[in-house]
Amino acid sequence: MDEGMAKEGFTRLSYDIKELPDGYCRLTITHDLEGAPNLALVVGGQLEDSGAGGGHPWVLSDLKSLLETGSSFTEAWRTS
Repeated sequence: MDEGMAKEGFTRLSYDIKELPDGYCRLTITHDLEGAPNLALVVGGQLEDSGAGGGHPWVLSDLKSLLETGSSFTEAWRTS
Protein backbone atom coordinates (compact mmCIF):
# COMPACT_ATOMS: atom_id res chain seq x y z
CA MET A 1 0.00 0.00 0.00
CA ASP A 2 2.79 2.37 0.87
CA GLU A 3 6.44 2.32 1.89
CA GLY A 4 5.64 2.46 5.62
CA MET A 5 3.43 -0.61 5.49
CA ALA A 6 5.90 -2.44 3.30
CA LYS A 7 8.51 -1.95 6.03
CA GLU A 8 6.17 -3.63 8.53
CA GLY A 9 6.71 -6.91 6.68
CA PHE A 10 4.47 -9.92 6.32
CA THR A 11 1.68 -10.86 8.70
CA ARG A 12 0.03 -14.21 9.35
CA LEU A 13 -3.62 -15.15 8.84
CA SER A 14 -4.94 -18.36 10.38
CA TYR A 15 -8.30 -19.90 9.48
CA ASP A 16 -10.12 -22.42 11.63
CA ILE A 17 -13.36 -24.00 10.39
CA LYS A 18 -15.27 -26.05 12.95
CA GLU A 19 -18.22 -28.21 11.98
CA LEU A 20 -21.25 -27.65 14.20
CA PRO A 21 -24.49 -29.62 14.58
CA ASP A 22 -27.28 -29.29 12.02
CA GLY A 23 -25.00 -28.56 9.06
CA TYR A 24 -23.57 -25.30 10.35
CA CYS A 25 -19.94 -24.33 10.76
CA ARG A 26 -17.96 -21.70 12.62
CA LEU A 27 -15.19 -19.78 10.90
CA THR A 28 -12.55 -18.18 13.10
CA ILE A 29 -9.95 -15.93 11.49
CA THR A 30 -6.92 -14.82 13.45
CA HIS A 31 -4.68 -12.14 11.96
CA ASP A 32 -1.39 -11.76 13.83
CA LEU A 33 -0.54 -8.09 13.40
CA GLU A 34 2.30 -7.88 15.89
CA GLY A 35 4.83 -5.40 14.55
CA ALA A 36 2.38 -4.05 11.95
CA PRO A 37 0.53 -1.15 13.63
CA ASN A 38 -0.35 0.63 10.37
CA LEU A 39 -1.81 -2.49 8.79
CA ALA A 40 -3.71 -3.15 12.03
CA LEU A 41 -5.47 0.20 11.61
CA VAL A 42 -6.46 -0.61 8.03
CA VAL A 43 -7.74 -4.16 8.56
CA GLY A 44 -9.48 -3.10 11.76
CA GLY A 45 -11.50 -0.57 9.77
CA GLN A 46 -10.28 2.44 11.76
CA LEU A 47 -9.25 4.33 8.61
CA GLU A 48 -12.44 3.85 6.56
CA ASP A 49 -13.27 7.57 6.78
CA SER A 50 -10.01 8.36 4.98
CA GLY A 51 -10.76 5.86 2.20
CA ALA A 52 -8.46 3.12 3.48
CA GLY A 53 -10.89 0.25 3.02
CA GLY A 54 -13.13 -1.64 5.35
CA GLY A 55 -10.73 -4.27 6.55
CA HIS A 56 -11.80 -7.73 7.58
CA PRO A 57 -15.39 -6.76 8.43
CA TRP A 58 -16.04 -5.98 4.73
CA VAL A 59 -14.57 -9.28 3.57
CA LEU A 60 -16.48 -11.30 6.16
CA SER A 61 -19.74 -9.49 5.43
CA ASP A 62 -19.37 -10.27 1.73
CA LEU A 63 -18.58 -13.92 2.51
CA LYS A 64 -21.69 -14.12 4.70
CA SER A 65 -23.82 -12.66 1.88
CA LEU A 66 -22.39 -15.15 -0.58
CA LEU A 67 -23.08 -18.12 1.69
CA GLU A 68 -26.61 -16.98 2.53
CA THR A 69 -27.80 -15.86 -0.91
CA GLY A 70 -25.41 -17.34 -3.47
CA SER A 71 -24.52 -13.79 -4.54
CA SER A 72 -21.85 -11.59 -3.04
CA PHE A 73 -22.18 -7.87 -2.43
CA THR A 74 -19.46 -7.31 -5.04
CA GLU A 75 -21.40 -9.27 -7.67
CA ALA A 76 -24.59 -7.35 -6.92
CA TRP A 77 -22.73 -4.04 -7.18
CA ARG A 78 -21.23 -4.94 -10.58
CA THR A 79 -24.61 -5.84 -12.09
CA SER A 80 -26.48 -2.76 -10.88
